[in-house]
Formats: sequence, C-alpha cells, structure tokens
Amino acid sequence: MKPDQAQVTNYDHPDKRRRWASCLLWIALAVTCLLIALAIVMAAAYAGWSSGLQTARAQATGTAEAEVQLQCDLLPQDLAQGKFDLARKRIEDLQQARLRPACLLSLIPTATAAYLQRQPSPTPAPTQTAIPVITATVVPTLALEPQITEVSDEAEWAYDLDALLAEARADHAERNYTAAIQTLEAIVSIDDSYQRELVRSMLLEALTAQALALYRSFKLSEAIVLTERAEVYGDIGELNYERYIADTFLIGQRYKTTNPAEAVRRFSEIVYQHNPNYMNGQVVGELQDALRYYADALLLQGDACLAREQYTAALALQPNYSPVSRGLLTAKQQEAAQACGTLNPVAGEQADISPVGTLSPIGVRTVVSGGQSG
Repeated sequence: MKPDQAQVTNYDHPDKRRRWASCLLWIALAVTCLLIALAIVMAAAYAGWSSGLQTARAQATGTAEAEVQLQCDLLPQDLAQGKFDLARKRIEDLQQARLRPACLLSLIPTATAAYLQRQPSPTPAPTQTAIPVITATVVPTLALEPQITEVSDEAEWAYDLDALLAEARADHAERNYTAAIQTLEAIVSIDDSYQRELVRSMLLEALTAQALALYRSFKLSEAIVLTERAEVYGDIGELNYERYIADTFLIGQRYKTTNPAEAVRRFSEIVYQHNPNYMNGQVVGELQDALRYYADALLLQGDACLAREQYTAALALQPNYSPVSRGLLTAKQQEAAQACGTLNPVAGEQADISPVGTLSPIGVRTVVSGGQSG
C-alpha cells in the first residue's frame, strides 16, 4: 500500500463524522427553538382564553344577582297593588335560586298574610265558643315562619292568565317594556301553551324594543343580555348588527391595557369600517388611547421607530374626548423619535391613521433597514 493511500484511509472518515455531528447539533438547536416558540404562543393563547372565561363568569354572576335583586324589589309592589298571582310566581322563582336571597325571610310572611286577607271571611259560628278557636288557629300560623312557608308551598293559587295578558298589553301599548317583559315572562313560566304565539310575539317585540333603547343609551352590557333573551323568541333583525358592534367595542375596552394591539384592531374596525361616531364619537377617543398603549409597549420593547408611527397616528385623530391628552402624546412622540434617530420628522409627513395592517405582536422586535433592531 502506498503512503498517500494510507493517509486517505486514516483521515477521510473522521472529517465526515465531524460534519455529521455539526449538522445534527444545528438540527437539534433549530428544533429546540421551534418548541420554545410554540410553547410561548400556546401560553399566550391560554392566558387570553383564561382571561375571557373569568370575565364571562363574572358578568354572568353579576347579571344573576341583579335579576334576583330586581325580583325582591318588585315583590312588595305586587303585594301593595293586589297582584297576588304575580307575587306568588316571584316567590317560587326566588326559592328555586341557587342561593336563596335574604329578602325571602321578610317577604314570605308578608305575602302569606296578604293572601289570607283577600280570602272570603269564614261564616261566623252560631256560638261564641267558635271565635277563640278561629283566632288561635290563624295567629300562630302567621307568627311561625316554618308554618307560613309550608302553607305557602301547599296552597293552590289560581292564576288569572287573562288578567296578566291584559296587563301586559296595557304596558306594551304605553311602551313600558320593562313591566311588559316581566308580566309576559311570568305567563310563559306559568303556562307556556297559553296564547303561545301571541305571548311570544309580544315578548320578542318588547325585548327587541327595550334592547334597542339600551343600545341607544350606551348601556351595552345590559343591551346584549336582552338581545340574547329576545333571540329565544324569534328573529332579532338589526339587533344582530348592534350586538356585534357593541361586543367589538367592549372587547376593545377590555384589551386596551393587556393586549393593546388587539384593542387597536377592534376600535379601528368600528371607526374605519362601520361608524366613526359610535357612542357619540367616544370610539375615536378609545382608539387614540389604545394607540398610546400600543406605542408605549413598542417603545418599551425597543421598537422606537414603530412606536413613533403609532404616536403620530394617535395625534392625527381628533376625538371629541379622549382619556389621553395631546400634550402627553406629543412628548411621547418626541421621545420615540429621538430614540429612533429622527428627532425632527420631515415637515408635512402624514402618518397612516389606519394602523390595522401594520400591527406587530408585542414582545417581537421589528427588523429595520440597515440590519439593526428597532
């Protein structure tokens, strides 16, 4: 064997092994980076979902508590006006609540006494000895709460559905939609088959009208709740659009500080695609404030040039009212411009005031010209 052949035999394979080891090392490093990025994305998605779930639960709990309190407030009025059938139904609904409200302790004795007082007086007995017996029977029943509850539960109450429907018609005609809704829903809960088409049609009209009034008065959360209730009884028409815009607005408010890029996207959709005067123009001020938070986050992570663009876009807006002052926006714009290296922007330069297409995720730096990180 020649010497040059021995050299090839001894040193060619170690070089190949080193090249393979280097390739495997780079592949392992790339896979590791990919897994880390995937874990970050999944963690962010889970955080957003968890925040939304907690918010939904809190809103549902608050709505249920408000409904129970409303029933407690209306029950004394029903008793005072002699609406015993409706009062009976309210008590039954309150007793079936997950947490029995404290108002039942005081309202059940009052309701029982009022109900007993409206009953026909018993025929007097021919002898005086019967009177003490009647008094002794009635007084302890009203005094002992357990006995009152038992009598109230076992008594057979006759509901005058025709009278309730007439009352609902009168309230509906007077546009007292809140009272009409309460009476109509009581009818449905008592007997769902009674005048079914008429009652459901009146409920749909009353719920739709009341929800629309709430949207117009900017009580968006309450309006969305009524919209969901109206949808059970039929087509809600324009409320679908109102609910979408209101939900978009509320999501933008919720994410303004925690996810400003998403808040900017939501508010921009309303301003540039639907109605810039929504909420009497408040949506423009909310967009300006969201742009401020978005620019603050970009500046904090080192994207000074992109932050300057967002401050400029915020200053280009002219809202009737804004949570952030123009002086503060100007100062922050100059700070970002100095960090970006352009303290004096070109005169007449107009910023893109529709920033939806240029949003960057928070936490990821933008690569600018020259190969430098912003």
